[in-house]
Amino acid sequence: MNTYELQHRFNLEMEKHGVIDPVMSTIVEDYINYAYQNYVTEKFDSLINNIEKFEVTERISRILAPLMVDFTSAAFTSITTNSPYGYYVALPADLQYIVTENLTISYTDCNGDISSKVCKIIPVKHNMITSNADNPFLKPDDDEVWRINIYSNRIELILYNGVTPTSYKCRYIRKLIDVSFTTDTTIGIDDSVHEEIVVRAAYMYLGDLRSNTKKEEGNV
Repeated sequence: MNTYELQHRFNLEMEKHGVIDPVMSTIVEDYINYAYQNYVTEKFDSLINNIEKFEVTERISRILAPLMVDFTSAAFTSITTNSPYGYYVALPADLQYIVTENLTISYTDCNGDISSKVCKIIPVKHNMITSNADNPFLKPDDDEVWRINIYSNRIELILYNGVTPTSYKCRYIRKLIDVSFTTDTTIGIDDSVHEEIVVRAAYMYLGDLRSNTKKEEGNV
């Protein structure tokens, strides 16, 4: 849908529910953008949910494909705040959600040769690290790395002793570009779900409208 079609479909939904006067375009924009973000967050949660069927996650991947970006970094900054084997990695400014990720590490094998392998990354919470700071047994397994979110554009990776990070890779969902009727910027994912997002936006608006009406009636 182009921006005209988005606004028109929103107002058609209003008419179906007895709201005859067209809603201001800036308000329609706000609700569509809110519904757009809500939809993407919901689908991201389904995408990383191991319980979902393959057919479901495959469809979601196609829908969100325009937002998917691959990122690789070989720049690591040593940080020992949470572990002697911690490293910062700077992330792209437009990163919103990490879908998949891994870390390639190098190490010296039992023959004294330099080898490398790819480790899976496990997201962990700050409190798991801080509350177990004195526990020498709480550490990543040999084939995994822990990830702590520090800022929106930086993560901390915690490795185990004797290894060095060489390459961090991830696929992420980028931050959304807001729908704008002024600049003719429409929804940036598959056309097949545009109507679903607009209808969702309309129901959000109607819910707020009814809630505000009840409050006004209660104040009379």
